[in-house]
Amino acid sequence: MSTHLRSSFPLIKTALFAVHFAWSCDLAQGQVLGNHRKATSSDYVDKLPADKKSAMVVITGDRSTGTGFFASVKDNVFLVTNMHVISGQSSIRATTMDGTDVQIAGIFGAQNADIALLKLNSVPSAFFETEQSVNTAHKTGDFILVPGNSLGGGTILQTEGKIVGIGPAKIEHDAPTFHGNSGSPILSTRTWKVLGVDTESITVSLSDKSDSASARNAGSQIKSTVRLFGYRLDSVAQWEAIEWTRFAQQSKKLEDADALVTAVHAIIKRDTSGWKKHPSTNSYMSSLGELVNKPRVSPAEVTAKVETIVLNLRNALKRVELDALESKRNCYGYISLRYQDLGMYAKAVREFIDADKIR
Repeated sequence: MSTHLRSSFPLIKTALFAVHFAWSCDLAQGQVLGNHRKATSSDYVDKLPADKKSAMVVITGDRSTGTGFFASVKDNVFLVTNMHVISGQSSIRATTMDGTDVQIAGIFGAQNADIALLKLNSVPSAFFETEQSVNTAHKTGDFILVPGNSLGGGTILQTEGKIVGIGPAKIEHDAPTFHGNSGSPILSTRTWKVLGVDTESITVSLSDKSDSASARNAGSQIKSTVRLFGYRLDSVAQWEAIEWTRFAQQSKKLEDADALVTAVHAIIKRDTSGWKKHPSTNSYMSSLGELVNKPRVSPAEVTAKVETIVLNLRNALKRVELDALESKRNCYGYISLRYQDLGMYAKAVREFIDADKIR
């Protein structure tokens, strides 16, 4: 990027947003290995009862992998996973521990949570019971186990930890989880009932001075730079039948919008590889670069070009915000849930652009 372009385009600067947008096809945050010693047999966890191991399912798709499990929900047995595990996939395959393909007869989605219930043609021989009242039956510090398809390897690894916190819709834990653990059951090791569905991680930001000071305090309840969450199954009030074609269309529109907002943010962060990934931002920035590198181009021409690009980007972000509002009426609950986060993300980027005056 030329010096001329840098000085004429102050929009391109590093910007850190507090808005966390936690999604992808799988749980995004893995743990950094602290050492590289050779593992011993005592390092491996195998605490899941033998009669429950057959309740675990490996889910693979054309775009990503995840985990599922058989569980009794509302007096019926379903294959349970995250909505984001099946979202964006043109096809999925669910395979039991004995290598049998699970026959799926329909899909139900939680209206206000990232949980999918896949209807089965027949009841499996092994399944988990669901805890009916997580907040009264369990407390912070209780031991849990999270078995799942860690890193998409196609095997079920078991990681153990404790409950960190319980909320009205989510449960927080500290059992190390990775890509592929999305859809894993969060199990009580006392009852072997399902407390929640492992869903997301959030990287802790300590840019605020008071947050940073609190984190250094020995009494801080936030012990890690990554917080891990699952959605509680017992707190879902309403389920809705999912029509796959309509769901796929909504998912595609959402993913396109997310790609656009991410690419615009990449311009602000001076992330060339990021803005090149989207055709619109790549076209805008390429045309600006061509103009700047022309001989005898005037500063007024560059400024006019920049203002046009900024206006187009701002309008595109505004459309995403409006689509997020419309999604509450027109989209499935899970899609709307993700759209609300995306709308906040788009608004944060747009407001940064609005505050950064072209000089």
